[in-house]
Amino acid sequence: MQILTTYLPKQLSKEEIEEIVKNIISEVGATSMKEMGIVMKEAKAKIGAGADGKTINEVVKALLN
Repeated sequence: MQILTTYLPKQLSKEEIEEIVKNIISEVGATSMKEMGIVMKEAKAKIGAGADGKTINEVVKALLN
């Protein structure tokens, strides 16, 4: 298992994900849940394999509410 984990991408902490999503929200000018799709698309592109989609989704929802 240790050998496999060395090849996996580094997983970001929830705080790191929040910081990235905050920057994306300000870049795209999102103000409500209506823009969640735009924010999610950008976040997945920037974060990539650094976090799973569920975690990104939770952070985006929390910040847009």
